[in-house]
Amino acid sequence: MTMPDKKEEKPDYYGHRARLRERFMVDEGASMPDYELLELLLMMAIPRRDVKSLAKKLLSKFENLQTILHMPAHKLMATADLSPNAIVLLRLFHTCMLRASYNEFALSDQPVVFNWKEFQDYCWNKLAYKQIEEIWVYFFDESLHLKAEKIVATGTINRAIMPLNEILRQMVEFNASKFILVHNHPSGTPKPSDFDKAVTQHIEEACRITLTEFYDHLIVAQQGIYSFRAHGLITPLEHSEDATGEYDREIKKKKEEEENKKQKAKK
Repeated sequence: MTMPDKKEEKPDYYGHRARLRERFMVDEGASMPDYELLELLLMMAIPRRDVKSLAKKLLSKFENLQTILHMPAHKLMATADLSPNAIVLLRLFHTCMLRASYNEFALSDQPVVFNWKEFQDYCWNKLAYKQIEEIWVYFFDESLHLKAEKIVATGTINRAIMPLNEILRQMVEFNASKFILVHNHPSGTPKPSDFDKAVTQHIEEACRITLTEFYDHLIVAQQGIYSFRAHGLITPLEHSEDATGEYDREIKKKKEEEENKKQKAKK
């Protein structure tokens, strides 16, 4: 007598995965804790294994979801429980997020000053969680449309590794009129050191001699972004009624508003 085929029993986590997907679709994950969002991601790369404990382990090791999503591949590889597919998926998620952030300002017809938040968001997503310092230069035309971005150095920012001549050469190569310098502070705070200020002043002086516009210097860290121009540490060149001049007036207006609030608070 032929015995009927037994139905293959599905592991318990199959039902759990279905419930997670359903909960995500209700509000796109807004009400879900970080470990469940990470669990959903890992499910896509690890189909035949319960990944709840793995998600919690990663969050315990790396402290938060942001750190995991910004973690470079070689650091993720050191985590033995992660498969190559899982590492690719996590890095792919970050790459797509970064590309979308870049397109927000780089593909715009407007000058970057009208997409300043988007530009800063991109710089933050790119550099805030880097564990070593990187120095990037963003080259712009006269109207502040992006021409190119280039990494020029890694390590501690100082005059020895600041390739100013190379930056000026690339200004010619890209037919650029202005540039923005961006570097990160792995310490987590964007507050500039005295040396950061001295290097910025040195670059500004050199650029004035060569009639090159050093538009801004941004320091990126997990706690935020510091703009030398917004804090009056880079002197704007004289401008007519263009986008740059409007941006400088907006900075001045915000400073005056902040000062008025401080004066009212004292009273």
